[in-house]
Amino acid sequence: MYQLIVKNGTILDPENHIFQKADVAVVDGKVAGVGQYQDEPAIMVVDAAQCLVTPGLIDHHAHLYPLANIGIPAEAVCFSSGVTTAVDAGSTGCRTFREYLPFIDHSKLTIRAYLNVCSTGLSSLPQKMEEVSPESYDPHAIAELFAQYGSRLEGLKLRTSREIVGELGYQPLRETVNLAEHLGVPVMVHCTNPPGKMDELLGYLRKGDVLTHMYMNKGDTILDQSGAVSQAAWKARERGVLFEAADARAHFSFAVSEPAIAQQFYPDFIATDLTKYSMNLRPTAFSLSNQLAKYFMLGVPMEQLFAACTSEPARHMRLQGKIGCLSPASNGDIAVFQQISGEVEFGDRPYSDPTCQLRKGTALFRPVLTVKNGEVVYRDISF
Repeated sequence: MYQLIVKNGTILDPENHIFQKADVAVVDGKVAGVGQYQDEPAIMVVDAAQCLVTPGLIDHHAHLYPLANIGIPAEAVCFSSGVTTAVDAGSTGCRTFREYLPFIDHSKLTIRAYLNVCSTGLSSLPQKMEEVSPESYDPHAIAELFAQYGSRLEGLKLRTSREIVGELGYQPLRETVNLAEHLGVPVMVHCTNPPGKMDELLGYLRKGDVLTHMYMNKGDTILDQSGAVSQAAWKARERGVLFEAADARAHFSFAVSEPAIAQQFYPDFIATDLTKYSMNLRPTAFSLSNQLAKYFMLGVPMEQLFAACTSEPARHMRLQGKIGCLSPASNGDIAVFQQISGEVEFGDRPYSDPTCQLRKGTALFRPVLTVKNGEVVYRDISF
């Protein structure tokens, strides 16, 4: 007998190039298959007629409590948004990561993390910015953590904003990339308000490194003076640099996203950068399901939209075939959405910000069911 059957939905599984009406069955916490299971016995059967059924979403960039004081309540926010795997983007450093291992290991949410090059991570926020002077790095302790907990760690994280790095400019980035090269891991770089030209920043990044906040408009951006995506950005993508849309409250703009997406410079990853200050905040990021609706409004094709928060981050995390897909024997992680039609307002800043720009959309993806390892962990009362 199957543990769960989700029937009659439109399956969208970018990893397996499935976009059709079908059922998905789960047994022993794993996906049994996608096909016709209408007459099969199951402990629970859910009718997903007129709904979109996807692999459980992966939020590749969030800040989770208690890893960060500013973090979100992970299971509550993620499961109610269709997210079954979350990556904490540098909340902890080499001095603080170990103390949160019990939380990471006991959460039903799958949690991975980028390790901040600052030894104490973001623990000083919001009162004080993190210390990013390379003299303060502890390469030995960082290497020890990757040797011991490499399966839980995704790479190194650096915020390279001018207000954080100051007169150091790109020195912290150069040293972070050198350290990552020695460890054989990728780097995620926060690029809002960079301390120099974006072209120079992109030049330091290697295959597999991640530029996050790709559509921000504070300081130099991925657009050149003519409004076209810069040649440096295209060349970085060609050599394997990954571009992430993780918008939070203000790491995004229509001024950059609209021309870039019109030129088909789409995100490799769509994430949130949620903290307690941006979760459920309209009209900005709000949640990952809201991010998807915003980028759908901006013109990202449906399959590419969902690949950016399922199969693509799974591949980068070296978990291809286990999460971010509905392949047989993959984790029984499933999200179900009702696509709601009607006028929706999206923004690139909170309403309280006088620079906020607004756009009108016509659809939302409303999460109605989230399944983690075959267990229903969220269900909308109306579904």
